[in-house]
Amino acid sequence: MNIRNAAEKFARIAKQHGLKSAVVAVHRRLVHGESNVQTGKSGKIDFISSYDSILGEAHGQSDGAENVAENTIQWVIPNFGFGSGGHLNIFRFINMLAERGFDQRLVILPPYNWKSPDQARAAVKEWYFPVNAEIALGVEGFQPSAVTFATGWQTAYWVSKHRASKEKFYFVQDFEPYFFPVSSEYVMSENTYKLGLKAITAGSWLSDKLSSEYGMKCGAVSFGVDNDFYFPYEPRERKTFNILFYSRHVTPRRFFEIGLTALSRVCAANPNVSVTFVGGDVSGVEIPFKHVNCGEQKLEALPDLYSQSDLALVLSGTNLSLLPLEIAACGCPVIMNDSPSARWLLPEDAATYAPIDPELMAQEILKLVNDADLRAKKAARAREIALASSWDAEGDRFVELLNQLRTEKGSA
Repeated sequence: MNIRNAAEKFARIAKQHGLKSAVVAVHRRLVHGESNVQTGKSGKIDFISSYDSILGEAHGQSDGAENVAENTIQWVIPNFGFGSGGHLNIFRFINMLAERGFDQRLVILPPYNWKSPDQARAAVKEWYFPVNAEIALGVEGFQPSAVTFATGWQTAYWVSKHRASKEKFYFVQDFEPYFFPVSSEYVMSENTYKLGLKAITAGSWLSDKLSSEYGMKCGAVSFGVDNDFYFPYEPRERKTFNILFYSRHVTPRRFFEIGLTALSRVCAANPNVSVTFVGGDVSGVEIPFKHVNCGEQKLEALPDLYSQSDLALVLSGTNLSLLPLEIAACGCPVIMNDSPSARWLLPEDAATYAPIDPELMAQEILKLVNDADLRAKKAARAREIALASSWDAEGDRFVELLNQLRTEKGSA
């Protein structure tokens, strides 16, 4: 929902049902990205139908998977748009598993605007890359399968209630309750870790958390990097010290406001610093220092952008994004927030970890700005790690974990 549509929706609901209903409806969609909240025939918010559509119901024939081939995998995903790292990773693993002999199906749950599976496939190809799986729309798209994967909290209830799956798994890429304040959404997303699904997680922080706090049977894959795509480009002459900032301000967990405030301190202390904002359009944000607004970029533009940066600030209050390792592969030193969810990938000698406080974060950034040798050492070590990482190895690891977990009891 864009700002104009949000304003129109707010005015309509406020006029019909009062200010409180309008605030609830628009806030959920704009701030939380909550597109599952429906309106009934009266125009009022229909919470019951909205949440029933997530909780799902038992479906599929209980004996439907008896004769299904053991190499069949069904992935159930929430709808996707342009630039979603989580969906990119799902499509990447689907293709790697296809190369390893798995026959796969991709089910997209509503709400969505696709008129056909072919239209959805074309969008995946345009925004990401071709995906090597059959595509189906809606709950009706579920088929008997040896393994069915949930991929987001909105999909997990339907997967847990699919009777025609031999095994039910959860591909967990982040701790999704943290996407919300303490609320119904927080609890409903947290409850998906109690459904008895086995999990393959993106990184060890998630695997440790889900196994220790929720008793889930887990295994972790790590992040890979395509070193044929991400590598240092020839640096161009530049007069400023360029700090790249992952500025996805529409995603609260990316700590945009803290990072922006810290960078304002950095730029005040060193007027030669210029900040490159990438990941979100900041044209509507007051920025009183030298900067370049790159907004969202297509993948092919990123390696050069990273290579022309002297330092990158990438923050995340939950699990890491793919950026730190990809930036490291391009030879740019990385600074991240100091928290367990950020520390699992790169060691201390390969990255800098700053307190989640604008003043203290600014101090750590300035240390790197003023110390070329330290930046070079950390960048070189991080690039070594990136060069030793590969998605192909993580594809093998995924299959290894899948086979291992399938032999253990405890699936739903």
